[in-house]
Amino acid sequence: MEQTHYKVLLVEDERFYRRAFMRFVEEQQLPYDCTQACSAVEARDILASERFDIIVSDYQLGDGTALDVLEVADGIPVIIVTGAGDEEVAVSAWRAGAYDYLTKDIDRNYLKAIPITVDNAIRHKKAEDRLNLLSAAVTSAGDSVIITDLHDRIVFVNRAFCNTYGYTEQEVLGRESSLITLDGPLSDSWEHLYQPFGGGELMAYHVRKDGCKFPVSLSVSLVKDPEGRATAYVGVARDISERLRTEYELESINLKLTTGNRVVI
Repeated sequence: MEQTHYKVLLVEDERFYRRAFMRFVEEQQLPYDCTQACSAVEARDILASERFDIIVSDYQLGDGTALDVLEVADGIPVIIVTGAGDEEVAVSAWRAGAYDYLTKDIDRNYLKAIPITVDNAIRHKKAEDRLNLLSAAVTSAGDSVIITDLHDRIVFVNRAFCNTYGYTEQEVLGRESSLITLDGPLSDSWEHLYQPFGGGELMAYHVRKDGCKFPVSLSVSLVKDPEGRATAYVGVARDISERLRTEYELESINLKLTTGNRVVI
């Protein structure tokens, strides 16, 4: 299987350490396409026109520090390399947004930690991007999404929920889902509480903040962690008031047409 190559920006003002890094990459046959920057200014210029998977930057640079690189990293994971005694400064940079830091040593043993640190940083970034994508998708979904913990406390609602039910997010977080339901919490048995609506949907009546009751088509899923333990319930509800009204009107019209066409003997 073809190995994934990573675009790596190495920011290092000392030629000795740049050569040591590149030699290590070559000797270990690491799948890195490396670009070198000798200063913070050069790194900023390169980042203005190119995108990288990871940045490895020395903390103390001739014309600045790794913090200057962090400012223009634009979400790219940054690993900071410091000299001995700079750990406190590196921790501050880590708190400012760096993914991790490594401490230089004269024998260059810190280089041995580069592969695993880079892999972890990129894996973490991909997981974070996926989470942000899923979060944005759920938040902007047209249907109301409500997530509760196993004790029926609401832990998440999206914008559609707030628009449909009339509550703000702050008003419902931490409260029980029975706030909006007529038949019980999300964790109850939906098969017994709600009537089938066709196509695998269930129909229920929910309550808005103003007390108005309205019909919804509903689906509820139990969320489990990788070990198979239940962690939450996710409910997706859609206001079907208009849909039911339209179906009722069509049935009324059909009934009138059927009645009108009868032949009386």
